[in-house]
Amino acid sequence: MGNRIHEPGEYDLEGYRVIKLPVAFEVSKRVWLKGLERVLRRLRPDLVVCHGIGNFNALRVSSWKKTMGFKLLVDDHMLMSEVNRSILGKLYYKTFNFQKVYKSADRIVGVADECVQYIVDFYRYPKSRVEMIPLGADTNLFRFEKEQAAAFRERNGIDQDAIVITYTGKHTFKKAPHYTLIALDQLRDKLGDKKIVALYVGNMEANYREELELHAAKVADRVKVIMLPAVTNKELVAIYSASDIASWPRQGSMSMIEACSCGVPIVCCDFLTERYKNNNGIAIKEDNMQDLINAYDFLINNEAERKAMGQRSRELIMNEMSWKSIAERYLE
Repeated sequence: MGNRIHEPGEYDLEGYRVIKLPVAFEVSKRVWLKGLERVLRRLRPDLVVCHGIGNFNALRVSSWKKTMGFKLLVDDHMLMSEVNRSILGKLYYKTFNFQKVYKSADRIVGVADECVQYIVDFYRYPKSRVEMIPLGADTNLFRFEKEQAAAFRERNGIDQDAIVITYTGKHTFKKAPHYTLIALDQLRDKLGDKKIVALYVGNMEANYREELELHAAKVADRVKVIMLPAVTNKELVAIYSASDIASWPRQGSMSMIEACSCGVPIVCCDFLTERYKNNNGIAIKEDNMQDLINAYDFLINNEAERKAMGQRSRELIMNEMSWKSIAERYLE
């Protein structure tokens, strides 16, 4: 996905002090941070939040909690479809004592219903100890902006009456955003004279661009495909505002919450129940191409319902998944 953007060190970012530690080693996206104990002893934090129960640092921090006296919250974003089920993966879960994290943590959080199930099934934590606190969006930033939408379309050569299907986030073989192009190829006879744009925004895994471009070439006579690099959150507002549909055919992404906040209907996997609960999108079975085809067929050819779903997306985030509403429900 590319090199890390910042070198280790301390710096200010958007009003926050950031301390980025060097990585001693990394195994399957799990890092061992050098100097972590030293920094925690210097900061003397009241609360430590560890992302990823299976991360080396969660195990390390758990062993320091008693002597340092901080509260510990651990969260996990892992979905069942992303679990490493290889022999090495199974060995990892058996080798490390994740019960230490369970005994030390003051709160254990899954950020989606399926994340909670993953924690219960793979770490053997009692379900009564694991709570679901959803990811959220900054609803003041992520909201529909008509002028930004029109300007984005003009800059990128997108007709104002085109239907834009957007994917944002990591472009990897596991997330398979090219599924959208396969589905649209199958739908070409039902598209009539509608102008369709498939918009891809984000960094790409090594060799994935070739895969995406291969499928883009197959639909080039019917679908305009645009690929853009990763952008800032402020730039994402214009992208979502210019979108008619936002789609993540495999796995999950925080991006879908931000798209919903901008009033966009979503297509996502059915295990992400909390993200389409307001009838604000269409759920599909992961890797079920016919489900994806049917979802696009409905949304492309039913403008009124597509727009109504978008309005319900905004309502869902405002009522339940804005950072403000989440904080009001869960902070003590």
